[in-house]
Amino acid sequence: MRELTTFRATEAFPLNLQLDTVSGKPQQRNFRRSTHARMRAQATRRLVDKAMYLLVADIGGTRARFRLLEPVGNGSRIRFEWSWPSAQFDSLTTALQHCLGQLSAADRNSTKSAWLAVAGPVAGGAVQFSNLPWKADTTSLRRQCGLAEVHLVNDLEALAWGIPELTSTQVVELQSGNPDDGPRLVIAAGTGLGMAALVGHGERMTALGSEAGHCDLAPGTEREIDLLRSLQRDHPHVSYERALSGSGLAGLYDFARQQAGSPLPADIPEGPQRPAAVTRLALGRRDPIALEAVSLFTQVLGSFTGNAALTWLATGGVFLAGGVVAGLQQALEDGEFLRAFTAKGRMRPLLERIPVAIVTAPEPGLEGISRLARKQQRNH
Repeated sequence: MRELTTFRATEAFPLNLQLDTVSGKPQQRNFRRSTHARMRAQATRRLVDKAMYLLVADIGGTRARFRLLEPVGNGSRIRFEWSWPSAQFDSLTTALQHCLGQLSAADRNSTKSAWLAVAGPVAGGAVQFSNLPWKADTTSLRRQCGLAEVHLVNDLEALAWGIPELTSTQVVELQSGNPDDGPRLVIAAGTGLGMAALVGHGERMTALGSEAGHCDLAPGTEREIDLLRSLQRDHPHVSYERALSGSGLAGLYDFARQQAGSPLPADIPEGPQRPAAVTRLALGRRDPIALEAVSLFTQVLGSFTGNAALTWLATGGVFLAGGVVAGLQQALEDGEFLRAFTAKGRMRPLLERIPVAIVTAPEPGLEGISRLARKQQRNH
């Protein structure tokens, strides 16, 4: 009797060949039926995946925003959208469970995948939020929320994915420049300070997150040196985020007030409402201390952005986003930001060629994570 020895698939012996040990010649096995069955199962699974809803979210230190996307043709439409204060929840798990609890039984059964943009560094499928006492990982989230797939993406990385889809009505140009196919840079100042880069184009495009907001604050003027010394009295490590964020703007106001020897006005509240109050007073030109704080903010942001543009050689453009940036749009347009941005000595001509714009789209983070989720789903 002839013996047939089965080999592992190689280039010489594909999976559906066996070697006849008597003749030494490969013999064809009839795998046609099983192969067709596997192909039908894979095609069915792809169709089911495309019919499923996608839950996407942009979860920062202040707000947790969710969208349920319903597939339509080659794209999708928003079926539901929610937004809650992040402080309402004690973890990412409870926030995700709360969102899923809003769905009907039918919608819940059609929702098996979640893509979450999270405000913190993501490594090995886990995140430690930068401005919330939350830790999470994809394995626990899948198990505790009853989902087949959970993906965690750094929030600035997700935001970067949305940059190519911005229209001319969703940005305000600060400097037109002369863009090329180089990296595009996104910097967002809100509850915290984040940065990401978008490199490549088309199918080769990818987004790279970072935690650049936690780099050491590097003063470039006497005023900034005084600021650094002031912040060092309260913080063992002074990062750019200590100045370029919501709480940072409040700290800049306190610094400017102390420098001027002025008491705290009655219309400047304590706590999370202070940055908005400082912005309102500065833009209304009703408080010289608020004007000084905003001036310092735009100068430090310009310097930080110029450093980042040189680091990445971001000749494709720089995009500013985030709640604090949106509130200070008027101040960022007055020229002080660009003066600090380009004040890099011999590199001034290079920086003057880099386009700079403010993102005014209402939910760029959600748009970015939605685009990434759809892209990955198509390639699955």
